[in-house]
Amino acid sequence: MQKFCTVIAHRNPRLSRGTLHMSTEMGEVLGLADGDKISLFAGRLSTPLKLSIGSQILGRNIDISPDVLKQLNLSASSKYGICINDEGIHLGPVVGIMADISSDSNRPYGGQSFFFSQLIKIGMAMGQICFVFSTNSVNFSRKIINGYTFGKDGWKKGVFPIPDVVYPREAGYSMPKLRIRRKMQSLGCIFINPPLMGKWETHKILSQHPTLSSYIPDTNLATSFHQVDRMLKRYGAVYLKPINSSRGRNIIRVLKRKKANLYDYQYQANSQPRIGTSNGIYGLHHRLERFMEKRGYIVQQRINLLRVDGNIVDVRILVQKDHAGQWLITGKACRIGRRGSITSNICSGGSASKVEKVLGRSFSDPIQIERILTEMDNLAIESAQALEADTSSMGELGIDIGIDNTGKLWFIEANLRPARQIFTLIGESATRIRSVQRPLLYARYLAGFSQER
Repeated sequence: MQKFCTVIAHRNPRLSRGTLHMSTEMGEVLGLADGDKISLFAGRLSTPLKLSIGSQILGRNIDISPDVLKQLNLSASSKYGICINDEGIHLGPVVGIMADISSDSNRPYGGQSFFFSQLIKIGMAMGQICFVFSTNSVNFSRKIINGYTFGKDGWKKGVFPIPDVVYPREAGYSMPKLRIRRKMQSLGCIFINPPLMGKWETHKILSQHPTLSSYIPDTNLATSFHQVDRMLKRYGAVYLKPINSSRGRNIIRVLKRKKANLYDYQYQANSQPRIGTSNGIYGLHHRLERFMEKRGYIVQQRINLLRVDGNIVDVRILVQKDHAGQWLITGKACRIGRRGSITSNICSGGSASKVEKVLGRSFSDPIQIERILTEMDNLAIESAQALEADTSSMGELGIDIGIDNTGKLWFIEANLRPARQIFTLIGESATRIRSVQRPLLYARYLAGFSQER
């Protein structure tokens, strides 16, 4: 873990409201002098203060009046990161985790509650002010948010400043959520990831990239079932994927029989596989249109992916930025679909295994295995860089890569809200912790608290 400049903020009731008292050491670190007029920030909240620097206080400490602590929603005797820029002195940074709240008070953010508690604990150890909030809890007029933090007594409600950086983890996408995001951005909030990145947009960007196009499966917008039929006649089997969904939801596999006008299809509904056969392309459309509803779909050639005990396999690679704003491979693991499944997703009953173990079962040549591993990492990093360059700033992506029976790599998709459970499943607890730390390190970078910024 990188070391950053931190300070202990103390409550001093004898201090006048308009004064910030700090040690001579802190004044030298920040390049400030006694009597300087500055603004003190916690997230988007701020107040003007006059500096008092002297030997009455030692080390990396500052004294703040009770009124200012309350105004900025700061806690006494707490450690905070500290930095200075043209605006003034900033404490934190303040990092808000944006998510959908559930009705369970013990797990207010559902399956992500444990992950968020880890983020908050690690963030606090780094001097950050971390909390979780939902989009309907922002008070723009007062520049505060009602959210949750986590401590030794579990989840606790609190009031927090509108943050410096937002880590978006909410599910789905809607115009009301987008309006809240834009309003927060207008106040200076920086978001770690964009709100949406559809499969068709991803395909267009990467298929036009000179070093990545060879990894991209043949893909088209499913504007009609005639388009699906043309792809089936060419490849024999295709996948229909919703443009704006994740976690393997609403995916359909279709196979065309060679000697008959019959189409076999499979999808999953209510956690149960649905398998059927239709006569002709119009019959296929009729059978699938209710399940597909009005969602936009792409149609993509099926890749003959590696299999483990007959179950399909792909690789999830987590790429994240660090305290210097650089893309790094955090970890990778194979996802193995459950028996009979058309996807490899863990949430649909799949399992996980170390990449090296799966490759060792599938290929006998150590040189080929090493080539696949190196090429896989390069593909993940290059894909993240290309997607970011053509869309907007990003901080993490889950890149899914397929390997066919010859050892060729295929880019499958990129996920803006990747899960971490897979690293626990393969026994890599250190990778799991690193995957939690890196968004917080990148938040420091975005907020200007890292020297590299």
